[in-house]
Amino acid sequence: MKKCILMMGILCLMMFSCKESEKPIMTLDQVNEAWQTVPIKGVKTADVKAMVAAFHKQWPTESVASWLKDIELPEDNRQFISEYDPQHGYMGFAEGSDDSDSQWMGARLWQRTNGHQLLSITFSQSSSEVKSFVACYDYDPAKKTLTPDPEAFTPCVLTFGNVEIGYEVHPEVDEMEAYEYFFNWWGALRHVYEWDGMRFEGPVTEFEGINTILEEFNQNYMTYEMGDFSKYALIDVDEDGEPELWLSTENEEYQVVLSIVEGEIKMIAGKDYKRNLLFHKNIVGDAGGCGTGCFYAHYTKLLNSAVEFEFEDMQSYNFKTDDMDHQYAKNDELLTQEEGEALFDSFGDVLEAPEVTWRPFR
Repeated sequence: MKKCILMMGILCLMMFSCKESEKPIMTLDQVNEAWQTVPIKGVKTADVKAMVAAFHKQWPTESVASWLKDIELPEDNRQFISEYDPQHGYMGFAEGSDDSDSQWMGARLWQRTNGHQLLSITFSQSSSEVKSFVACYDYDPAKKTLTPDPEAFTPCVLTFGNVEIGYEVHPEVDEMEAYEYFFNWWGALRHVYEWDGMRFEGPVTEFEGINTILEEFNQNYMTYEMGDFSKYALIDVDEDGEPELWLSTENEEYQVVLSIVEGEIKMIAGKDYKRNLLFHKNIVGDAGGCGTGCFYAHYTKLLNSAVEFEFEDMQSYNFKTDDMDHQYAKNDELLTQEEGEALFDSFGDVLEAPEVTWRPFR
């Protein structure tokens, strides 16, 4: 009897000790603030699953806990979208829900030129303060240790408030992606970080639908020896808190400004070797010569980032009066001289072009 009581006591003590050693689940904000502070030792297997499990032991999250359970089940019985590709050192997890509390995460192992490996883990959750972040660790196979390496990846710098960022890795593509999603656009800028063998370089930014814009730009502007748009900036023409997209060639001789609202992309102004951009309050336009004795200006007024109206001023030299005659139009409808002058006067003074930070674009 005493022996049974003693055994039960030992078992209870073991269960109590086990529970005491388990850390409670942490929020993504808590993990984001702390992951750089502690190396993770005793990682004996250079496998993404073993490394993610070791990370979870130190920094337990709901997404990794769910993945570790889910991945052990047959694929048809899994509760979530759980992936594991040991050949490419990749794992992924998504709850498959639009709930703002849902978590997404992914991990990838990258071979380093110094014989080490880099583990990158991405987390996303809309309801968190951080929204999304990337944790990077150097794995030394001799020491069996994951050492925080924040220098391996530079987070995407956001420029507007109404935006959400998400990071992604893929099993067979040697790059990291950051999607900067603008709610008003119903779309995103795709920032691509290339793996160089030791760290992630970049980013270079891409935008879906740019080929259509290039075709339209080529039809409306003088693009002889133009080259590619190689940099971009975000501006807020009508100060509604939502950005417009401004693209430029490297020498800034060719530029285009785009309005993007609910998936609709509209070219609203451009620059070539004959025309320059103009800015008024809530308005962006372009103006320049259109031939001998001819001057053309086009203005677009925005309201809540969408086009409120377009205004044209076609000027031609009058040899009899030695002055310029104006032909005004609003949304392709001709205006009287008085109507055109009144509308133009309502634009107010020409403003200086916004000061922007140009970023790489392709």
